[in-house]
Amino acid sequence: MKKAIIYYFSGTGNTWWVSKELKKQLVLNDWEVNCFSIECIQDEDILNQITDVNHIVFGFPVYGSTAPIPMLNFIHSFPKANNNQTISIFGTQALASGDTAYFIGKHLIKKGYKLKQTIHFKMMNNLHLPRFRFYAPKNDDRVISLHRKNLPIIKQLALNITHNKKNIRGKYSLGILIGIFQRSHINKLITTASKGFSVDSSRCVNCDKCVNICPTKNIIKSKNTYVFDSNCALCLRCYSQCPTYAILIGKKSANIKKFPRYKGPQDGFNVNLLIKAKK
Repeated sequence: MKKAIIYYFSGTGNTWWVSKELKKQLVLNDWEVNCFSIECIQDEDILNQITDVNHIVFGFPVYGSTAPIPMLNFIHSFPKANNNQTISIFGTQALASGDTAYFIGKHLIKKGYKLKQTIHFKMMNNLHLPRFRFYAPKNDDRVISLHRKNLPIIKQLALNITHNKKNIRGKYSLGILIGIFQRSHINKLITTASKGFSVDSSRCVNCDKCVNICPTKNIIKSKNTYVFDSNCALCLRCYSQCPTYAILIGKKSANIKKFPRYKGPQDGFNVNLLIKAKK
């Protein structure tokens, strides 16, 4: 039986869902599959995990035609390939992704991996802020509708992996141009948006959830409130998962009717699935 492993970073759950469904489909195609949030493993574990693995999948949300900082750091430190290992890269997106998956795949090609598949999945948007007004996220049947549309694509990806069929999406002139344009702006967007974080003390119940779920340890408890450091990845996990909507990104985001929070892909999602449990 061939072995595969899926490594993913998920801010608010979309990439978790695709990873979960891809694992199911690979198992149905007679693969032995492990699936890990990169927040739940140590760098030293990876060498043992991939030693006898035939195929590796990397998944992440699209951030301006690149990957979020936690996944970029993970890929940067990822070991070199052994035994002609093949890889797939997928991104979850709200709008245009450009050449994201192929762009990230090139980093792993340099490490000796054979890039076989790149693909992007349109999922529910989670970025809708006073200064960055994309379409508002929904927490209803429209989430499930997107799932239904993506399931056949996930099944095909599993088949392509099984049959070692090469299928590279995003490697075309327009995709590359979109990617170059979006990557030139993403750092500024993250810096600008992350400066807008604050806590509404009238709503905050000091539950520490934001501290515990932040992937970059950017949130620090200070007396009876929380402060934000300078290494935010803009994953929106704290903003989306705060039980009392106390975390704001711009004062106007206090209006949760105009700026609703995305609560995740449903289907058994729990934010604790993404993080390493405290001992």
